[in-house]
Amino acid sequence: MRQRSITGALIVILVGIFFLVYNVRPDLLAFARIADYWPFFLIAVGVIGLIEVLFHAGRGSVAPPRPIGGGLIFWIVVLCIFLALFGRNREFRFANFDTRGIGFLGTDYGYDVNFVEPAQGVTRIVLDNVRGDFSLKGGDAVEVKVTGHQTIRAFSQNAADRARSGTAVHIEREGDALVIRGGELRAPRFIGNSADLDIVVPRGINVESRGRNGDLEVDDVDGTIDVSGGRGDVRLNHIGKDVRIEASRSGDIHAADVKGSIDLQGRGGDIQIQNILGQVTIKGEFSGDLEFRALTKPLEFRSSRTEFRVEAVPGTVTMDLGDLKMSNISGPVHFQSGTRDIQVTDATELLDINVNRGDIQFTATRIPLPKMEIHTRDGDITLTVPESAGFQIEGSTHHGEIESAFGSRLQVQSSGQTATIRGQNGAGPQITVATDRGSVSIKKT
Repeated sequence: MRQRSITGALIVILVGIFFLVYNVRPDLLAFARIADYWPFFLIAVGVIGLIEVLFHAGRGSVAPPRPIGGGLIFWIVVLCIFLALFGRNREFRFANFDTRGIGFLGTDYGYDVNFVEPAQGVTRIVLDNVRGDFSLKGGDAVEVKVTGHQTIRAFSQNAADRARSGTAVHIEREGDALVIRGGELRAPRFIGNSADLDIVVPRGINVESRGRNGDLEVDDVDGTIDVSGGRGDVRLNHIGKDVRIEASRSGDIHAADVKGSIDLQGRGGDIQIQNILGQVTIKGEFSGDLEFRALTKPLEFRSSRTEFRVEAVPGTVTMDLGDLKMSNISGPVHFQSGTRDIQVTDATELLDINVNRGDIQFTATRIPLPKMEIHTRDGDITLTVPESAGFQIEGSTHHGEIESAFGSRLQVQSSGQTATIRGQNGAGPQITVATDRGSVSIKKT
């Protein structure tokens, strides 16, 4: 009698772990990351099956269990085809299969939204738990104008009409605030409610968003921006004061031309921030590409794995899960992380980098050089500097080689797998480099 395989059960456990991680840390399972690493699923299934077969064969079982049946093979093939086709589409959303109109969960019924409210005495506009995409623009008007389209998804027009009777988008006055709300659905779960709105407000007003479920775009507002909770992308342009974003499960975040500071906390995907006059502070877990340009004040980034601070970014900083690239930055610069390859072009004052694993490259196209303290436990270190640059250097590797293009001015000594470099080229700042496993190269531009 053939024994039953445990491979299927283990796969079910892995799928359960997948959904548990998605509920607790959705930023770790962004579709872009799944698209990159899904072949490891096939490897895991194959390794589990191979170990099981070898185990039973080693015990002399007459009929080792069959780890993968025909049905499981079919669904694995379907999954592989799906990921291969859509894996390079970084903007893919599973909800796209249920488009507007007739879908798997009913039909969309639309209702126009159009109302105007005087803004006299109003200092804040509040978007309170309304589902849908919002475009909010500042202007010279003395009133708040809201136009757009509300969508109710249901299986009949009557059901949609009944649902909308208590969920119509409306505006309420609360002290110095105008609050835009959409009522909660008191209906079966298969009915959906969303509203895509264009909102025009006086330019000097402050904007608050609570519990957003959809994309938010704010343009040409001189007041503060405060976004808390919610899901979806956030785009901010031409903002006159401070910006605060608390993103629980946010998507991409873009901010440009902000005269105040930016305080960003939570979880999300890509971040693009440029032309900011105030300090930029980011704390949380962001799984996408991070890009910073033209920052006048300090940039501080903290996550569970990375600490990064730079005094200013006249040039560009880009960072993803595996790489950090910095060009034309003003120090002091402090960076500490687990695994990251780092490329730096032109920095001032101090460059302090410490990683557990990763190659580090520094290139200077101008002088003077910054003081440098560069450490990696496992990786190569390469410094490329002008021949006329003045500096003092002390470096070491415990398992690797050291080479220098500066001749006898820098003394290289080797003993077994250990090598050191010491010396100076003119007068200049102290440079300290060290790697446990890797090479050290000092080159000329």
